[in-house]
Amino acid sequence: MNVEVVIPNIVYDEVLGNYPKKLTERAKAFQKAQRELAKLADIEVTEISVETEIDRYEDWLIDLVEDDGVTLAPYPNIPAKELVEKSYANQKPFKESGDGYKDYIVWKTIKVHIESQETALPNLFLTNNTKDFGAQGENDTPILHPDLAGQIEVVAKRPKLYSSLKNVFDEELAPNLEGMSLEDVPNLAAAELTDMTEKFLMDDLPQHTAFGFENVPFTNDVSITGVGEPKIGDVRLTKVDDEIVIRVTGTVEIEVFGFIDKFAYYREDDGIDVSVVDADWNDHVMAVSTTVETEFELSIFYSLETNTVIGHEISLPQEIEDEWPYK
Repeated sequence: MNVEVVIPNIVYDEVLGNYPKKLTERAKAFQKAQRELAKLADIEVTEISVETEIDRYEDWLIDLVEDDGVTLAPYPNIPAKELVEKSYANQKPFKESGDGYKDYIVWKTIKVHIESQETALPNLFLTNNTKDFGAQGENDTPILHPDLAGQIEVVAKRPKLYSSLKNVFDEELAPNLEGMSLEDVPNLAAAELTDMTEKFLMDDLPQHTAFGFENVPFTNDVSITGVGEPKIGDVRLTKVDDEIVIRVTGTVEIEVFGFIDKFAYYREDDGIDVSVVDADWNDHVMAVSTTVETEFELSIFYSLETNTVIGHEISLPQEIEDEWPYK
């Protein structure tokens, strides 16, 4: 199955422009935190070469585009007058305020590419900006906004909107790929897969942030601070060229950290079922933790060329995704 990945050149340039700004901001915060911590503990302060990391990131991005055969769609020819007029037309992807010229360039790039190229159908539009490019379809799934869909005359060429790469894989790619069983994977037995799943969850989940858990008596945005032993429910394997994608789903108990108003905590006669981490986090709230059970999905990427695991990804139903993936 051949899939052409097309990235509007404006998106590529925006990634290259945003990375140094974000890295510099985070590096300064990291250096400040180290200096503050050094006043309290004997630690070695680590210096970060922002310039080196920027160069390394740019090289990585260039290699990614070249090695994976990604198509960079050029900027469309848009007169300045058109941008101004469209900003007042109150149509997507512009906001009601008229902001959104970069989103308009992204959409025009996509539209021009679709209409000028003989692309193999279906066309898929992957974006996490469903607010400006999308509308709500059946079962609350995002669809391409009618303002945009109507601009492409041939209905079959109108791109289907997706907000996550996982959904693209599950709905568009996986049904056309070859299925496998665990016995077909060299050097990977069921017991090893179980150990690997537990290790990945324990190593990675404390870096994640989630929300919306039921019966958590504190603010919705929580950090994961501890991970229990997972219960694997299902394992599915799909062959993609010389790689195997192993999808492991199940449940796991996690410890979540958050904040609660002191007043809300002390007014309960029977107390609230949480562990107090810091009773005096500030004048108004206290830091607490509790445990909840959540579903998880782990994708393990296995190379048939080297017979080794070359990567993995974890997602939770209540996961808060990063603002944008730096790498």
